[in-house]
Amino acid sequence: MNKSFSKQFGSTLAHIQDLFDTVFHGLLKSGRNEKKNKVISTIQDAGNAYYETYTDIKKGKDKK
Repeated sequence: MNKSFSKQFGSTLAHIQDLFDTVFHGLLKSGRNEKKNKVISTIQDAGNAYYETYTDIKKGKDKK
């Protein structure tokens, strides 16, 4: 526990954000096979594109 409070707090916030991202992505993927409604399928497609782009951005920033 040599980390300062601010670094521990920032790390905790990052883990919480990652949890929300994972849950959000899971919800988007949950109804993927049932494209009954065009509006819902459009939202799912947009959400999937968002998540893929966001994942690519995170991978790029992780490289130090």
